[in-house]
Amino acid sequence: MNFKIASTLMLLALPIFVLGAQEKRQSDTTKMYNLKDVVVTATKSERKIYEIPSRINLVPQFVLKGANITSADDMLKGISGLFVSRNFGIFDKNANISARGVGKEQARTLIMLDGVPLNKLSTGSANISLINTLNIDRIEVVKGPNSNIYGGNSMGGTVNYISSPIKDKIGVKAELDYGSYGTASTRVAVTGTTGKFFAGAHGFLRKSDGYIAYMKQDSSTIRMFLDEKIAGGFAGYRLKNGEIRFDYNFADALRGKGDRLYAKGGVIDGNNRYFSQNYRFGYKANSANASWGVTAFLNTENFNEIKWKGSDIFDVRVKRRDYGVWMNYNYTGFKNHSLGFGAEFKGGYVDGSDVYRTTTDLVKNKGEASSYSFYIQDEILLGKGFRLMPSLRADFARVGDGGFYVENGTSITTYLLPYTGNLDGKQHFSFSPKIALGYNTKGGDRAYLSYSRGFRHGSLEDMCRSGMISGGVILANTQLNPEYINTVEVGGDITLLGGIIFTPSIYYSLGTDFIYAVNTGQKIKINGKDRALLSLKNIGEVEIFGAEADVNYSPIAGVDINANYTYTKSTIKKYSADPQFNTVDITGKYLTYTPMHMLNLSATYRNKFLSGAIYYRYTSSQFMDSGNAPDTDKYINNIPALSYTDVKIWKNLSKDIVLNFGINNLFDRQYLDNSFQYSLGRYVYARLNITLRY
Repeated sequence: MNFKIASTLMLLALPIFVLGAQEKRQSDTTKMYNLKDVVVTATKSERKIYEIPSRINLVPQFVLKGANITSADDMLKGISGLFVSRNFGIFDKNANISARGVGKEQARTLIMLDGVPLNKLSTGSANISLINTLNIDRIEVVKGPNSNIYGGNSMGGTVNYISSPIKDKIGVKAELDYGSYGTASTRVAVTGTTGKFFAGAHGFLRKSDGYIAYMKQDSSTIRMFLDEKIAGGFAGYRLKNGEIRFDYNFADALRGKGDRLYAKGGVIDGNNRYFSQNYRFGYKANSANASWGVTAFLNTENFNEIKWKGSDIFDVRVKRRDYGVWMNYNYTGFKNHSLGFGAEFKGGYVDGSDVYRTTTDLVKNKGEASSYSFYIQDEILLGKGFRLMPSLRADFARVGDGGFYVENGTSITTYLLPYTGNLDGKQHFSFSPKIALGYNTKGGDRAYLSYSRGFRHGSLEDMCRSGMISGGVILANTQLNPEYINTVEVGGDITLLGGIIFTPSIYYSLGTDFIYAVNTGQKIKINGKDRALLSLKNIGEVEIFGAEADVNYSPIAGVDINANYTYTKSTIKKYSADPQFNTVDITGKYLTYTPMHMLNLSATYRNKFLSGAIYYRYTSSQFMDSGNAPDTDKYINNIPALSYTDVKIWKNLSKDIVLNFGINNLFDRQYLDNSFQYSLGRYVYARLNITLRY
């Protein structure tokens, strides 16, 4: 998409703004975007959106009902400033959710379920497959750094999936659907209350025959497939002014990778499997002027994958653990301000190995990390519509107790020997301030200005695991420093002519010590072939210019129209070359997997007879190579500009039964990635939803 076109669209909104300024303002915002909605993620306490001088997007239940949802990441598509990618759709083991141009590294965007982080210390990735979409009531997205209260990972933004409240003595929800590639799934959720006790359980089963992704097909290319199960439950007790609650969830997923090896011992199909569990305990209470809570969690993941290099076959086996406990307290009894503070401990470890079936080689990596933190925040009412929100968090973290080793090595793994050894312990402090000034008009509009600092620690596997990747070998770096980002932002919410809501934001971010896989310019010989040698480095400075604007309009009841545009320019401003290597200079290059332009359009019509929605999403081209190299006959280094159209219609057969029909990627747009595999094409499904309340 040409930037001039996008600029023209923005300019076309100016006459509407001028006219709207002359009209009498409406007393409230539209249903689709309501500044009076209450959120909890931005401050860890209940606040209306207009009270928080930050850019916040709330995706309410009625919007989710109109979306084409096959997995939890689909719930985020169409939000300005968020880039959601999952090349192979449901057949990809991980989705990537990136906020405000910070790159494809999931560790720079915090993902939570009911306020508990899903990002793993070992990799930074978040297993959102733990989330049963049938249970989600709403999603809160806080854009920009939020490390001032959440610490690491909240650099580009924070996404919080929030479960549905319990309203009925007995509630039953069921969802049955069948879709393309022989995909069948069933979701069920049951909740109940008796006196002060409440409890619930849920389950999800999905199987799919899959599709062949490889461009070149032969007897060694087969269908990707999927077989996953999710289940869990909760139980709690309501106190006089609060509640205690315990949750447990697990996910067990087996995914075929679409390749087959004919070995001496028989046929082997590539696959990966993870078994994840989530335990959570929470206590919360409140009084007239205060609220407080304590949360503890444990996330576990056992991951297994069958891989091979030529005729050498091995199993990847990884144990990952994350755990933590924190408390927070908020007091609103002061005359002109409210105070909040909290303390937190988090830790985790990784223990992985590559166990070769065809030789004696055993490649091992392990590491452990922990952190302690404290934060304080204030909200000061300055009068005449102004409010100031300063906050500060301090984190102390350490990494150690591990390393990278090769045991019983043969010629297959000798190239790794120079990079083995114990992990040197590393400690560091991080301070994350945020100060935001907001102004609210009597007519319901608002403006805000903020400065915030975010950070994230290097993941354990970045520090302790070296190995082969597509096209080369990547070296771990035990001395990685934390990444930091400093962001200045200005934005507002303006009611225009006819109740149109215009929500622009402009921001500038300067990132330091970004961790990047950089080509060293050297080659390493493996099985007689030269492979590129890459190394994880803190590269210096990353500069991000960004702007986003949403237009929300609900002309009549049941009709919602949204258009939003995102501009992001993310470049390497300063690169600190390592004199040890003949490193390729990437100063001035664009961050990988970061589109400069994104455009989202949607229209939804809800009626008691028949409802429908249409969505259009556009992303400009993206670099996959750190040097921004062009495509060649041997390598694909770029993702082309992409546009997708999704449609959905649904019919209420009764007050309890809804029939849905949807098509994702209506025009069957596909692209080739750097492994010469096609992304998922058109996906068609039919779905039946049943809801019973007693």
